[in-house]
Amino acid sequence: MSPVWVLVGVLLVLVPLDPTSSQSTDPSTADLVNRNADFATRLYRAVAGRTDDNVAVCPFALSAGLTALASGSEGQTRDQLLQGLTLNGLSAQTLPGTSQGAAVFPGQSLQVSQSYLDLVQTKYGGKAQTVAYTMPHEAMDTINSWAQDQTGDRVQDLVSQLDPQTQLLVASAASYQARFSPPFNASLSQEERFLVDSYHVAMVPMMSRTGKFSLAYDPAVRAGVLKLPMADGTAMLAVLPDEDVDIGAVEDELTAEKVQSWIRRLKKT
Repeated sequence: MSPVWVLVGVLLVLVPLDPTSSQSTDPSTADLVNRNADFATRLYRAVAGRTDDNVAVCPFALSAGLTALASGSEGQTRDQLLQGLTLNGLSAQTLPGTSQGAAVFPGQSLQVSQSYLDLVQTKYGGKAQTVAYTMPHEAMDTINSWAQDQTGDRVQDLVSQLDPQTQLLVASAASYQARFSPPFNASLSQEERFLVDSYHVAMVPMMSRTGKFSLAYDPAVRAGVLKLPMADGTAMLAVLPDEDVDIGAVEDELTAEKVQSWIRRLKKT
């Protein structure tokens, strides 16, 4: 008889396969990875704690935009941005750059130095373009066209409304097409039960594959962790709470250190 799995609220985390390997990562890069991981988990907890709906966040894209903004700010504003990003203590010269692509859209009446606009393009792989927020629809078309180009048309409407009094908009957009390695056989997918919460069950198509997988179990949060390698060298961690454990209780304990502990515990079975 084939086993029947009943999944209760799944937390999915996309991570490098070995994000802190001392053999392949220098200390300064490892420090930035850990800082961004801390920001990512704090961001997820903040967003997930405000809704019962499904949550998908891309912390790296958001940190790219906010770091670009911090590079052009000073004083208390800059300090607060860096503290939120867990980048406090870093100078403007050591703030991480990225090719992720952040965009800065100042209004026509806002004076922005050319050196900062150049920095956005060179250090952050971004775009800097003045727009007329007094004509919201034209401004939205400009911003949404950038997002479409940035994501290969996967993000169509980054903004759906704009205040005509807007002076500056900092945007970041990213898309990721997951390719498992090895891939799942689509013909083996079938409808199975998924426990949305303690009171609701949904029938959803679930993928199936037989093989050896890296697994871990965290008794502190009573959840299993399954690693699914991706073709680009990253991996998806599927966090599977025990049937009587609410996913929210696991999310409340989510930290960068917790994710690292899951990775260290993984063993192929």
